[in-house]
Amino acid sequence: MDELPFVISVVRSGGFAGLRREWTIEVSAPDDAEHWRPIIDACPWDREPGPPRPDGFVYVVRVDPHCATIPEPELDEPWRQLVDEVRSRADGA
Repeated sequence: MDELPFVISVVRSGGFAGLRREWTIEVSAPDDAEHWRPIIDACPWDREPGPPRPDGFVYVVRVDPHCATIPEPELDEPWRQLVDEVRSRADGA
């Protein structure tokens, strides 16, 4: 992940209606990378997720070489910050 550009992808699936949403951003500027790297490094990529809850959302977060599946109840800091910021930037906010 030290090389630019790198891609951060968040996929949310599940929920009552079983809808799937995806947000992706490409980080290509060194200043942006300095913002994202500490957030990415703070995430516990090796933590085993708990079981998903019925009708709950599940998030799959990818930043090569990392990939993690996080049930919504476990989407706490720093996961929450990473997911919220990727969603916000991908939606153009």
